[in-house]
Amino acid sequence: MSILLFTATGCARCAIAKKFMAEKGLACDEHDAIGAGKERFGQFYRAHRGAVFRGKEGIEFPVLAQGGEIRQGVAAVLAWLQCGSRLDGFICRSESSKGWVGGLHVSRGDPGEAERLAGVLGVLKRNGLKLQLDTDGRNPAVLERLLRQGIGDRVVMDLKGPQALYPALVGAPVDPQDVERSMVLAAGFPEFRYETTVAPVPAMEEGREGCRYLSPEEIAATARWLKEATGSYRQPYFLRIFDPRATADDRLGSVAALSPGELIRHRTAARNYQVLTEVQTIST
Repeated sequence: MSILLFTATGCARCAIAKKFMAEKGLACDEHDAIGAGKERFGQFYRAHRGAVFRGKEGIEFPVLAQGGEIRQGVAAVLAWLQCGSRLDGFICRSESSKGWVGGLHVSRGDPGEAERLAGVLGVLKRNGLKLQLDTDGRNPAVLERLLRQGIGDRVVMDLKGPQALYPALVGAPVDPQDVERSMVLAAGFPEFRYETTVAPVPAMEEGREGCRYLSPEEIAATARWLKEATGSYRQPYFLRIFDPRATADDRLGSVAALSPGELIRHRTAARNYQVLTEVQTIST
């Protein structure tokens, strides 16, 4: 199957993708989306608008199409070229900030593909890109492998909530020991932080409908868990406001967002166990 590749003039990440393809002996039909290939890309974008993400800073390149599949961003493109869809769970779309590659979700992929993941991320690392790894505590062996190989410049751990609610908040079975191991591993990376979104919890009692937000007491239990697992009460710990606009859960989309002021009690409760706790607001 032929490869269609859209790049942009002066795009360092596009250069990395083209270098990777040259090393693999892969040919492609390349078009400069902001130069001579602008009209061709415009046609492609209109035909595939749902598959090409346009963020606040525009469209991230490179964009690759092959056999009906579309991949966007250097990490996703390299992963596709290396092993097809095997790494799709690990590598997702993200808003890339300058110098950083995001959308790398340690917890979402097949742990049996850890070697391939390390190989792709290693290429990005060797080409001077900084990698942010996200985890919710699952797949700690994958996180440990990346730490051992020096792959990953920052880890953001999405600490969903207290241990008792963790499976419900993740939406899947979770081993608490995996979460605790990931807490410890995260602190071994050059940069790291822990975040908990003060999110709505769907009613789990039989016959009840609706949801409620995580309580200050539950946030305190989460902070205590972090302290007990890592042995430190001074971890970089942030409480995030739930954004109903960003949720894919239909049950939660109509929930009213909390204000930063409403999280003061949560922050106070958390500081009993993590003294550096702060509140982060959602982006508008």
